[in-house]
Amino acid sequence: MADEGQVDDLLALHKAALNEYRQWDEKVKELLKGRRVKDLSPEDMVTYREAAAQRDLAYNQMRHLERALLDDIPGASTGVFKRPASGWPGKPKR
Repeated sequence: MADEGQVDDLLALHKAALNEYRQWDEKVKELLKGRRVKDLSPEDMVTYREAAAQRDLAYNQMRHLERALLDDIPGASTGVFKRPASGWPGKPKR
């Protein structure tokens, strides 16, 4: 199990990745405000693609850090789970 210092470090890194994700996501939203992607000028399209790529990298980093935080928690594994007898939660029985 990770020690408390490692957990604190992972949490700090996750917070930084989350803040970076939010900044890039805001940039993407700002570029698209009131427009569709196909309506962007060529210059705005380049900026949009760069911002979206950076946003996606930050999101990926967040997910990797979350996985590292959850790996030591019993039951939080992404292993194989039994399917509920009644189907997936919220799904009506047939």
